[in-house]
Amino acid sequence: MSNKAIALLKVLLHGDIQIDEITKYVDLDINSIERNVNVLNEYLKERGLDPIRKINNAYSLQNKDEKFSEFFSKLDILSSRERQDIYCIRLLLDGFINLEKERQVMGVSRTTAIKDLKKVREFLEERGIEVESRNSKGIFLKEVNVGNLYNILCEKMMKLLIDREFLSRQRKELLEEITILKEEIYLEIYSSVTEKFNLKKSIFSFYAIYAMGIIEKMKGPIKYEINRIEEHEEYEKIYSDLNSIEFPIELTPGFKKFLTSVVLKVKYNCDLDIPIKESYEKFINRIKKIFKLTEKEGKELESQLSTCYAIGYLDKKYGVLWVRKSPNSKRCKRLGEIVERVLKELNIEMIYSDILRLAGCITNFFMTEEYVEGFRVLSVSRDINSEYSQRVIKSLKVFYPKITFTTESFLEFRFKSKKEIESYDLIISDTESYSIKNLRKVNTLSLREIQRCFIEYVLDKRFENLENI
Repeated sequence: MSNKAIALLKVLLHGDIQIDEITKYVDLDINSIERNVNVLNEYLKERGLDPIRKINNAYSLQNKDEKFSEFFSKLDILSSRERQDIYCIRLLLDGFINLEKERQVMGVSRTTAIKDLKKVREFLEERGIEVESRNSKGIFLKEVNVGNLYNILCEKMMKLLIDREFLSRQRKELLEEITILKEEIYLEIYSSVTEKFNLKKSIFSFYAIYAMGIIEKMKGPIKYEINRIEEHEEYEKIYSDLNSIEFPIELTPGFKKFLTSVVLKVKYNCDLDIPIKESYEKFINRIKKIFKLTEKEGKELESQLSTCYAIGYLDKKYGVLWVRKSPNSKRCKRLGEIVERVLKELNIEMIYSDILRLAGCITNFFMTEEYVEGFRVLSVSRDINSEYSQRVIKSLKVFYPKITFTTESFLEFRFKSKKEIESYDLIISDTESYSIKNLRKVNTLSLREIQRCFIEYVLDKRFENLENI
């Protein structure tokens, strides 16, 4: 069993998926996917689990219950990065590790363990934490930037917590060893903070708070390196407001400072997290140029897209996997391909589902810019149902409150002059296709079909003057 087979299994646990879609989530070609499915099926059969089935051109995993969490917890497979993370956590928590003992637990050769620890040492020294080897005793921390130590531990623990349903044996054992605090208490703390400051909830901010609580319990008072966040104009106000919250347990001043930094990072992630900020600036500037956005449009899109981009960046950083099927619309697929190409050109890695989400956010922005006051829509039908039409219009008005939306019969439409027809921005009809520039054909005048027309209309318009890429 290989790491790539495990990655494939994680994708299949999200539901039925076409084979060409799988290649978007795992580094395997179609032939390699089939080979790994065969390997997985042998492994699943030995453990009494239903096999992966191929139906037409899609793979389906029949049994997706809690047995799979137990299945992963019995695996002895670790990537080099996962081994290094375990070494790093143990070294930073305990101040030393015994190479021989750890390599036996990992089930690797001494040579492999030495290579892994060399990577850990280089990683730590780049962050102001020096390590030394002592003959026959082990590897010890020598000089420590305490703030960075807390930062690193928090990030490494977050990866374990976020991936907890898919941990192999060694990682699961480490997680069970370090989760010494009740998550329910920290969820209550988290909920109080997010409600107080009206913050968007995410697994990243919650597990950052929970992980830092564990670290404080194990390592003592927090000396968290907040990278000058304390200089932010809202820092003192947020810290003060935290003191007005009644928490289920008493929080130390250091932990409250950490909470303050979390609040600010959630509110202003693309400004306060330097790596996110730098990559986002490159991405959004390229998108603005491709679609030739005005200065006003550019600023608005930059503001609207920042949270979506930050979540995608963090999903990749912490190894969050979620699977989303590609859209059926050719226009939406094209926009997804543009986003994917831009990220690749800029060497920014992102999970395919987040690429699609970014494309969806851009589409929504284009629609809010297009469907404003003065935009006129006419729907034409041979079988007009007044009551149903009014319900459709009422629903559409929730999303597009400023547009003018009217319906009429095909008979009435036939008598309209060219000038009257051209006065509408968009005509949606279930009649035969006319050679009318602003007419879109639908099978039925349903919400789904009309929404499709709205999306295709706005994307076609944006693609007209698209920069060659």
